[in-house]
Amino acid sequence: MNLKFAVPGGRLLEKIRPFLEKASILVPMPASRELSIEKDGITFIFPRSADVPVFVENGTDLGICGSDTLAELINEVYTPVTLPVGICRMSIISHKNSIFSIGDMKGFTIATKYPKITQNFFREREIPVRIIKLAGSVELGCISNISDCIVDIVDSGRTIKENNLREVLKIMDIQSVLCVNKLSMKIKNREITEIINKIREVSYV
Repeated sequence: MNLKFAVPGGRLLEKIRPFLEKASILVPMPASRELSIEKDGITFIFPRSADVPVFVENGTDLGICGSDTLAELINEVYTPVTLPVGICRMSIISHKNSIFSIGDMKGFTIATKYPKITQNFFREREIPVRIIKLAGSVELGCISNISDCIVDIVDSGRTIKENNLREVLKIMDIQSVLCVNKLSMKIKNREITEIINKIREVSYV
């Protein structure tokens, strides 16, 4: 039975491919404009990472995306296993010389790609903030002074240092997650369970 597997393109694909290879799941490398490839009974599609859970929720059997994407979109998908890939964190970031605690942030303007996560974080702490959604280069929110701080992904921390910013507080840890369509899990249980088990075996070594 053919499976459809959504794997994000770009830099995350370069990290995911060798990991899945350890699980004997061989993901072909797409050509520059190639959006899907069939191999070993699996049709691999290569959407943007943020779109993976949308595809899975709407009929694609499996997918891999960041836990931040799932938290932001709140999709109805099954997440049986996390992967030791794409490990980073989401943090509050400000100007290097801007000193404050989270309790001082009442009324702050915050720029982010993740408005839901950000809103929930501050709402739980009863801190009213104004949120500006940006699609890319979130650091510019601080640099251009349209926001008091930003909420963004931190990996090595190099980008924020190069732009005279500092990490104030971690909001959440992030890593890649296998997500599964709930109906597919029932209809294609044997095939999908086999893939889940293969990934589990190499995730906890």
